[in-house]
Amino acid sequence: MEYSNAACRNDLWAASAALGAHYTDDGFAYFRSWLISRGKEVYMNAMRDPDSLAAVPLEGESLNYERFGYAAYEAYDAKLFRIDPDSQSTMHDAIIGRELDPKIKKEIHAELPKRKDIPEGWPAWMLPALFPNISKARAPKDIAGLLKAGNYVYGHIKKGERYVQYVFQFTPENIAYFIGSHLTAAEIVVTDDWDRLILNTIGCFIDRCPDKALLESVKKVLVPIQLGQAEAQPFFCPIRAELDAYCARKNFVV
Repeated sequence: MEYSNAACRNDLWAASAALGAHYTDDGFAYFRSWLISRGKEVYMNAMRDPDSLAAVPLEGESLNYERFGYAAYEAYDAKLFRIDPDSQSTMHDAIIGRELDPKIKKEIHAELPKRKDIPEGWPAWMLPALFPNISKARAPKDIAGLLKAGNYVYGHIKKGERYVQYVFQFTPENIAYFIGSHLTAAEIVVTDDWDRLILNTIGCFIDRCPDKALLESVKKVLVPIQLGQAEAQPFFCPIRAELDAYCARKNFVV
């Protein structure tokens, strides 16, 4: 429990989201169980720098490893049963009022790496800047990767009287490259998966962007493209119809 509580930090919570874990309150608790299950070296490296988790093989892993959080209780329960098979006491009876030796607690916390935490309320679009190695390792190259990453938005480009809809990973750079790749579009609208406005353009200029910090990050990449000083870089950006067809084949709902 000491190790799980120590890892209850905003930066590790954000890292769990960047890795694609479910990051609700319960989901983050289960992520910390997974982190502990990977052993001391991985745990300590993550406490020192959460971006180090980019190097941890994740194939076949469940990043929300709820069952591992019960391992100590189940081991203790099995030990009690072996000592006294006829005991009627419950696990709750056995551990109530018991605490870890203060000396052991002190030794645990003395060994933990110290790191300044990030503020609460980190937005999803900021994750690639916070964890560049995780972002690079998880950059989607196909629709399966995009869905696994989970952090995607929809780009709507007005062509004549209709909109063509695309889907791509939510980063300021990708939004800038999306706009920069369609500078002749009459209008572009970028929304989240709840159809809420993230940004829109009229012509090649940004019209609205409620998140001012996001706006500044997009402009930093977009303005040089608009001025002809840089080019929009390629990134994975399929049309919505491709995503829908893939999900239909896999019986997956988005």
